[in-house]
Amino acid sequence: MNFIRRGGRSFLLTLLIGFCCLASTPAGAASKPSEGFTRVLKSGYEFYFSPARPRPGQALALFCRPADDRDPGFSRVVFAGRDFPLERVPGGQMTVVAIPLGTRPGPQTIKCEVATPGGWVALEITVTAHDYGVQKLTLPKKMVTPMRPETLARIKRDRKLLHQVYASSGNQLLLARPVKPPLQAPLTSPFGRRRLLNGKPKAPHGGIDYKAKVGVPVPAAADGRVVLAENLYYSGNLVIIDHGLDIFTLYMHLSKFNCRAGERVSRGQIIGYSGRSGRVTGPHLHWGVKINGIFVDPLEFARLSRLLLRPPWTKANHS
Repeated sequence: MNFIRRGGRSFLLTLLIGFCCLASTPAGAASKPSEGFTRVLKSGYEFYFSPARPRPGQALALFCRPADDRDPGFSRVVFAGRDFPLERVPGGQMTVVAIPLGTRPGPQTIKCEVATPGGWVALEITVTAHDYGVQKLTLPKKMVTPMRPETLARIKRDRKLLHQVYASSGNQLLLARPVKPPLQAPLTSPFGRRRLLNGKPKAPHGGIDYKAKVGVPVPAAADGRVVLAENLYYSGNLVIIDHGLDIFTLYMHLSKFNCRAGERVSRGQIIGYSGRSGRVTGPHLHWGVKINGIFVDPLEFARLSRLLLRPPWTKANHS
């Protein structure tokens, strides 16, 4: 006890120095700064990403900047064979990477191509396993496997239209505020569940279904530009909003529209009303988020979106 009292100050100083040494981060290692980002120094670049260990079906926010005064920047970011668009932000660049459902758990590589003089920087991440479960549905045979030539022709036209719509996004994030889920209602079907339609396996559920009777007002989840407001065979009355950087929100099975293609909308603006159009078993709202052709968990993306509003090396993000 006397020793602790006499040497208390020295002991505390030694403890503090030891803690600081443990907290320092060598190049190539990861640390956990504020605002939920993991920071990694690699090949002269500083990377910030969140979440630290994404799962299949999640979006990953990625910011990067040179660790010194040079500023070649990156020309593209590649993951799972897809190029993700980059946006210039104060002091660096940012993008949003989608981790596809079905991605193998374990170490994965995000490749960043240096603009000049060329070459690649490999950022290692760890994808965690996640089981979204299975959902069994029963639908009329004509809805599960349409056979009529005119129906097949319509489905083909719908796919072509959607391909054009998803190619229309620009390299600038249009979000001014975090994404806000459109409804506060019980979920009847969560994201990612593998689906069995009449006993046959189909694609996993690419969004979430809200319990909603016909006619419930549906607001836009975020600021953006309406790129589609049409009736499609499977989706029914569908609104798609572009938020930049290949990020889209989808609102399916509406009873009617309250917007049109080309219109700029703000978060909270009513874009339509819930319904039961398209391939459904009852009235509800299907809400989805698609990034560069990949569906991600919309509720997880809403939570992540506040981190996209400003670089992590500046002041705290909005909440």
